Amino acid sequence: MLRFSTALLLFIAGMGGFLYGYDIGIIGAALLYLDKTIRLSVTQESLVVAAVLAGGTVSSLVAGALADLLGRKKLMLVAGGLFLASVALIVTSRGFAPLFAGRTLQGLSAGMIAVVVPLYLAETLPAPIRGRGTAAFQLLLTIGILISLAVGAHYTRRVETLAPAADAAVLLREQDAAWRAMFFSAFYPAVVFLVGVFSLAESPRWLHRRGRAEEARVILGRTRPPDEAAREFAEMQAALAAERAPAAAGAGREVLWQRRYVVPFLLTCAVLGLTQTTGVNSILQFVVVILQRAGLAAADAATQATWITAVNVAFTVAGLLLVDRLGRTVLLKLGTAGITLALLVAAGVFWRIESGALGGGPATGLVVTGCLMVFVAAFAIGPGVCVWLALSELMPTRIRSLGMGVGLLVNQGISTAIAALFLPVVSHYGYAAIFAGWAACTAVYFLVAARWLPETKGRTLEEIEEHFARKTI
Repeated sequence: MLRFSTALLLFIAGMGGFLYGYDIGIIGAALLYLDKTIRLSVTQESLVVAAVLAGGTVSSLVAGALADLLGRKKLMLVAGGLFLASVALIVTSRGFAPLFAGRTLQGLSAGMIAVVVPLYLAETLPAPIRGRGTAAFQLLLTIGILISLAVGAHYTRRVETLAPAADAAVLLREQDAAWRAMFFSAFYPAVVFLVGVFSLAESPRWLHRRGRAEEARVILGRTRPPDEAAREFAEMQAALAAERAPAAAGAGREVLWQRRYVVPFLLTCAVLGLTQTTGVNSILQFVVVILQRAGLAAADAATQATWITAVNVAFTVAGLLLVDRLGRTVLLKLGTAGITLALLVAAGVFWRIESGALGGGPATGLVVTGCLMVFVAAFAIGPGVCVWLALSELMPTRIRSLGMGVGLLVNQGISTAIAALFLPVVSHYGYAAIFAGWAACTAVYFLVAARWLPETKGRTLEEIEEHFARKTI
């Protein structure tokens, strides 16, 4: 049974994941009315959508250095404060500039959250529950997306119900209130996150590296039995001494090129990059378009998209329950195998539709819907849960925060490239080609998980680091 302090830590950190997910999901519904009340050109509308991604890319690059400089807790406070400021700017905006600034602040906050919350959880939680704890971030992220869709649907339904009978002025006022209310709904979880972070202790490993060993020992004792806390503290002492020994002997900066740093850094970047080459973000962003191309009507495609999101949440819960029982590599292999199969079947259906062998209709649409449900289920129990663990567990303590920032930059860079290429590729080569390409990349992902990734279940961060120091890969 979890201690109260550990449960509180998981809840508050999980709210960071919720904000990250809500930020991803809310813009789709808000765009329905935003450009009706704030006059935006097509370019400006695109910039409003892209501002979050741009802000997140910038902040993910510097978040690691800031986490080392300020500490994990202070950076979470900064992220929460930026998110609240972004909500205020967006909700009160009357033109493009404040709207763009607010969305950029949301991106900056989201990028910081994506780095510092998994980092904090990995450094603070006991090894036996670290997998479930870090997976809770992904669970709250998917719930945030689902809630944002529900909030968007609620306000959209209210406006569309009034539309037939309302005059133009009333309808415009309701549309304006609807998109502002969608963004304002994030205010309440943001307050919970910001206030909650004040009650959290700093990361014991950050404190230890700053020479505040006694504070680190006390914090370890709050979330672990005394003998386990003493053992982990001794491992932290030994790891820090081993790290500083080469520098003391005159090796200086060359220590960073040792196997114990380079190999886990490259593996982490590979896992984060390959996670995006499954096509997950593009599939979730363009799911309605994909289902329409497969043969479903627009309304049916939207309904099935909601069910696909619900499957994502349900299997994220399953992944959270299994990650500390079956282990990370087992779930990654199971997940990537399922993703590859789902993508190949979907590619085959689209190939037959695009070649004229099949006519797209409800039957083919439901087959592709089934493929996408298998896809998100496999992703949720595999890469969805394990990617945050790989990001935070594999990186050695000395480079963890900066390395996580670089790894997340790789992740977001590939995601941006795939999103930008999706529509041009399907217009020139068809949906079968892009689904087959994603399947090939996921097969490579399976091989990486099966051949090179070590199992980290139940091991302290220092034990994982020692594995890379002595193993030849």
